[in-house]
Amino acid sequence: MKEIEFIYEDNDLLVCHKPAGVATEGARAYSMDVVSAARNYLGRKNRADSKGAKNVYVATVHRLDQPVEGVIILAKNKKTATDLSAQIKKRTTDKYYYALCFGNVEEDKGVLSNLIVKREDGFAQIITEEESKSCKNNSVTLENGEKIRIANGEIKEARLEYEVISRKENITLLRVKLLTGRFHQIRVQLSYLEHPILGDQKYGSQKSMDYSVENGIKNVCLVSYKFVLDHPSTKKRMTFEITPDNPQIGELLRKKD
Repeated sequence: MKEIEFIYEDNDLLVCHKPAGVATEGARAYSMDVVSAARNYLGRKNRADSKGAKNVYVATVHRLDQPVEGVIILAKNKKTATDLSAQIKKRTTDKYYYALCFGNVEEDKGVLSNLIVKREDGFAQIITEEESKSCKNNSVTLENGEKIRIANGEIKEARLEYEVISRKENITLLRVKLLTGRFHQIRVQLSYLEHPILGDQKYGSQKSMDYSVENGIKNVCLVSYKFVLDHPSTKKRMTFEITPDNPQIGELLRKKD
């Protein structure tokens, strides 16, 4: 597995390129996560600068699912963490993804808007307006009669914009801009659109998973490739962007160019 790459650093920010398969934080024993790697990295720098490593501060202000590759912004002090969290809450940051989907997405551009819940079993699920009216005691009754338990009884709106970048046989590469930041949002919304992301074992269809196996696709083909924010100290608009390691996405991007 590729190591975590730190692509930008100043007194307030530490920005990294998280490989697919690495947790943002809280990894199990003997596994490295982004926060632990950042603390180790800053600790080594502090020791080299004779500053000591006792007061290394690293805070996450957003996360990426473990199977998802992409840009992670870390705060190096509490002031920065508070500022960035406020930006995310006010939706003044911009996050862009590449998503490689199964099937031919017909519309070149579009907006997806759905009601989404986080189930107690760790899955996200799209529900209809009618189903949302049945919410009672932290459960929702689906149109097929199934009852699902939802975390905190919360039903939220999930919105994103997408644009087709490339099409090839039975697959479509999308550029996605998140308009809301919900749990597993892109993965479940594209699955609900009947164009699940390749390599996604959690929200994929049987056809998309079969295609992934046949073509040797092991990682979720979703990459958070660009994050835009206002610097917490200078207030300058800054953009952090990576070139995806994902081979299937990389191939289609190169062909496009």
